[in-house]
Amino acid sequence: MDDFHSLLRRQLKRHFPDRQVPRELEPMLAAVDQAYRQFDDDRAMVERSLDLSSQELLQANAELRALVGAFPDQILRLDAAGTILDVKGAVQAEPVRRWAAGHRVSESIDPSARAPLAAALGRVITEQVPLNLELELGADTATPRLYEARLLPMEGAQVLLILRDVTERHYAEIELRASQIALHEAHRDLERRVEERTAALARVNDELRREMADRQAAESARSQLEEQLRHAQKMEAIGRLSGGIAHDFNNLLTAIRGYSELLLRALTGSPLRADVEEIFNAAERAATLTGQLLAFSRRQILSPEILVLNQRVMDMSRMLNRLIGEHIAIDLHLATDLWTVRVDAAQLEQVLVNLALNARDAMPEGGRLAIETANREIPAAKAHAFEIAPGPFVELRVRDTGVGITPEVQGRIFEPFFTTKPKGAGTGLGLSMVYGFVRQSGGAVTVTSAPGRGSTFTLLLPRTDDTTDRRPTPKTLPAPPTHGSGTILIAEDERALRRLSATVLGQAGYHTLEASDGQQALDLYTVHAQKIAMVVTDVVMPRMGGIELAKRLRHLRPTLPLLFVTGYVEQSDALHESAAGTPVLLKPFSPDALLLAVHSALQDEQ
Repeated sequence: MDDFHSLLRRQLKRHFPDRQVPRELEPMLAAVDQAYRQFDDDRAMVERSLDLSSQELLQANAELRALVGAFPDQILRLDAAGTILDVKGAVQAEPVRRWAAGHRVSESIDPSARAPLAAALGRVITEQVPLNLELELGADTATPRLYEARLLPMEGAQVLLILRDVTERHYAEIELRASQIALHEAHRDLERRVEERTAALARVNDELRREMADRQAAESARSQLEEQLRHAQKMEAIGRLSGGIAHDFNNLLTAIRGYSELLLRALTGSPLRADVEEIFNAAERAATLTGQLLAFSRRQILSPEILVLNQRVMDMSRMLNRLIGEHIAIDLHLATDLWTVRVDAAQLEQVLVNLALNARDAMPEGGRLAIETANREIPAAKAHAFEIAPGPFVELRVRDTGVGITPEVQGRIFEPFFTTKPKGAGTGLGLSMVYGFVRQSGGAVTVTSAPGRGSTFTLLLPRTDDTTDRRPTPKTLPAPPTHGSGTILIAEDERALRRLSATVLGQAGYHTLEASDGQQALDLYTVHAQKIAMVVTDVVMPRMGGIELAKRLRHLRPTLPLLFVTGYVEQSDALHESAAGTPVLLKPFSPDALLLAVHSALQDEQ
């Protein structure tokens, strides 16, 4: 302050007794100080020249006003009532262009900003302390502006209001913060992915090192593991693709079979019935193929039970003799102390049939087919190679004396639709079904072969010490009445299946409401809750799935009959965990199966 012009210093002492000048005023005061000093120089010149005209004095004064007007801030001097005493600084623009001396400042600002400004004005006058606040002006216009307001107490119950337009800076800061947050999140996500990938690579590297140490052949072991990894990744990718295609195709086949069956009932005695029968039979064959695809992708519904494998093999051998022909001899080598396993018996029998048929095709001139069983402990090193948990397994080997398999073919024999047989002689799904069943049962399957030396397929199935058969007891569904009654809500995202279910139930006398997802079904139930007698829902749907829908419906009406419809094993497992006791209808289903399931569910709730 001491460096300022004497006149300016005197004025500052009146308004700032503590000699502390706010930093916001320093640029302005420096300019005023410069103007004062310029004024002194001009006055000295006037005194020296004595002929300075009044017009020149007016020009100097105008220049001083222009200098103050060039400041970027708007400076208003207010009295205690908020009346503008004078306005200085930047040229006034929207939304404050109406500010003028003699008017209240509240008349020219938004209603929402009046209360905060009045409160701040009162505090500055009462407490004699400077205050800062932000004001948004012109909120009702297309281009509102944000101002940073500084209120400074002055003598005579006056307040100096300094306004600075910070709109561009404000939005720039918002964009900067958003960019910083996005950059930070991206950086965190990248670090997380790097950490996860690093951890995964570390685990793989550790396992690879242990395998290499056990086999004492570092380079050959690494090559073998890399090949196994590539093969496993390929089989997993093919499995996901096959499972997804099979599941979606299964939905379409359910509709085709269902509508075909409805047409067969309606076309009794019609010459068109034979054509519809061909459609139905083709759909049945296609359903078998999709079932094999689901088996390969490990998404089929299994019914595991405790099995004595030797007894099952002996029972199957008599049927296999008739299946493969008299030109091939079957030898059984069964361990006397064989452990028990817990697998799906029907699927295991299908595995034996598939392997026996492949062996028959490999021995067109005859030969021997050996079926062997043994107990086997799988150590950690080999378990890793087989991609199973180490421990006790029951080994089932099917060995033939046929033409053998080349190494190139061995790497692809478990892929779906891959076959070396002539066109029309096979679908290429037999061994893929074997692979999927064994993997889904927690085991592994390998092949050992060479051209001209036959082939040996080895199946490893986990041992079980549990002697309690926990198979669900099949429930005999009563025959549905000729005509049903009541309103049934159908939630199914596949339109063809939804329309089929509505048609079948409608023909049986039920009234139906249709929803394409769980949220729509919940909305329909809210509107028609009093007349809905039952809900039939798919498990996986957009927006809201069947399990979440069932939870919400049970909360609204605990006794509401429900029927789940599902197509593969992941959904079935989730149902057993979260909706125990609710009946499940498996895809593909027939119209009669749907009617029986609906009737049974309605009867159970009565």
